[in-house]
Amino acid sequence: PIIQRALAGAAIVFFASAAFAQGSKLDQAAQILKQQAKRGRGEFITFLTGAATAYRWASEDDESDSRPLYCLPPDAKFDGRAYANIALEEYNSAKARYRDIPEYPLTVLTLALLHGLQAKYPCETEEEQPDAPQARTSSLQAQAPSIQLAR
Repeated sequence: PIIQRALAGAAIVFFASAAFAQGSKLDQAAQILKQQAKRGRGEFITFLTGAATAYRWASEDDESDSRPLYCLPPDAKFDGRAYANIALEEYNSAKARYRDIPEYPLTVLTLALLHGLQAKYPCETEEEQPDAPQARTSSLQAQAPSIQLAR
């Protein structure tokens, strides 16, 4: 019984440490992203801008029968700093939602970016906006992200 208790205790400490380490790495990544957002450039900014571009293309694909991921207004213009701020705002408002995701921290922040975009720019139903495909196409044409590479 003593050995079983010791093993059970060690297992609890091990798994709690792993969860804490993931949270700690995620918080560190969020801090780096915050610093890069202030400067408006950096590797994390570039990574998030790439993810945002992919999300935008997936959202605005007229050939797809699926519902868009989110719907930006046609005149919306974003840069890496704006995407970083959306991701950070979402992450900071729902840390518990992201702490246990066993992925690379920057990948988790790209998920926070997607959730943040969906929260800020939800799509209207087709009854509310019957010309949705045309609006999505014009938004795609009007929005080109400005990517700033780290030097």
